[in-house]
Amino acid sequence: MTLLVQSTRFGELPVEEGKMLEVLGGILGFSERRFVLLTPEKGPFHWLQSAENPDLAFVLADPRDVVPDYQVKLNRDEHERLGLGESSEAVVLSVVTMHADPVDITINLLGPLVINPVNRKALQVVMEGSGHSTRFRYFNAPAGLASRLHAVFDLSSIAKSST
Repeated sequence: MTLLVQSTRFGELPVEEGKMLEVLGGILGFSERRFVLLTPEKGPFHWLQSAENPDLAFVLADPRDVVPDYQVKLNRDEHERLGLGESSEAVVLSVVTMHADPVDITINLLGPLVINPVNRKALQVVMEGSGHSTRFRYFNAPAGLASRLHAVFDLSSIAKSST
């Protein structure tokens, strides 16, 4: 069955019911539980659009793009809630906060979203005691790189729409 998800950013999105994500417990600070993951053909960023609130969408990225050795350790309860087996592969994405200035883009490494791609269940995991930040600079770059980032990225439209 195809559902029509309303979005203020993307208009009406036809989505197969089996492609919806159920975020168990929601994302911290939000009550919505059903989402659509939109993955563009190019670029590192994804959109997580709420199926319940047309105004709510998060920008996501793979935290390993920023910290190559980034790992999420799930406890037994989290494994069970997600329905992950011993050899199951999970997808890990983190919320990105966009800014008009690319140097100020941050990624939440403390509270990643872990997704079971088989059953489409997701869980935001808070990695207490990990030393990770909720506002790690996505482009953790030296000052000289700022001008090159500005030349490559025009993120003003994304920054305005994600606030």
